[in-house]
Amino acid sequence: MTGPRRTEDAFFAGEPASAGPAPLPPRRRESPLLRRSPVLAAVVLAAAGWLLALLRADVAYFFAPGAAIDLGGPGAYRLEAARENRLAQIRGELVDAVSVTETRSGAVRTVGRLAGTNLLVDRPGRGGPPVFEGRLLPAAARADYGEVVAAMRARGGAALGERWLVLRDGERPRTRWPPVLGAAILLLVAAVNLRALLRHLLSR
Repeated sequence: MTGPRRTEDAFFAGEPASAGPAPLPPRRRESPLLRRSPVLAAVVLAAAGWLLALLRADVAYFFAPGAAIDLGGPGAYRLEAARENRLAQIRGELVDAVSVTETRSGAVRTVGRLAGTNLLVDRPGRGGPPVFEGRLLPAAARADYGEVVAAMRARGGAALGERWLVLRDGERPRTRWPPVLGAAILLLVAAVNLRALLRHLLSR
C-alpha cells in the first residue's frame, strides 16, 4: 500500500518522514522612524537644517571664549577690536536712551547709545555703573533694534551712523542652554531622516 500507509511504516521503522519546504527566516522588522516617505524625510531634513542655521550664532556664542575683549573707555575707545558674537567690555555714558519691554518676559530694558560711538548698549533695568560687559550681537540680530534706532534718530540721535553695533549687557557665554539642547535634538532628527533618505536612494 502506498501513500499515508507507507509514511506510517517509515515512521515506525525509524526512517525520517519526508519534510515539507523549509520555513522562510523571520523578516527583520524596521523601525517606524526609518520606514517613512522619502519626500517627508527630505522635508523634515530641510526644516531641521533651517532651524539649525537660526541657532548657529547662539550655539557659537555659548562656546565663545570667556575672556572679554576690552573696547576701552571715553577718549580711548578701541571699536576696531570689536568682534561680533563675542564677549566684550566697554565703559562710558549712555545717551539717547530708550526704554523697551521684552515681549515674552515683560522685563524692562534700557537701550542707549554710548556717547561718542556708534555702539548701542542694551542693558537690564534703567540705572547702574557706566561699565558694560556682554555679547556683541551678530548682524542678523541687530535687525530687532530697527524701531529703537528709528526712535533715537527721531529724538535727535543723528550721531548714530548706519554701521552701528549692539552690546547686550550681562549676556555671557555658557549661560543659555536652550539653544544648545535644541541644536542637539535637531541634529538627531536630521541624522535619522538623512539615513532614511539615503536608504531609500540606495535601495532603488
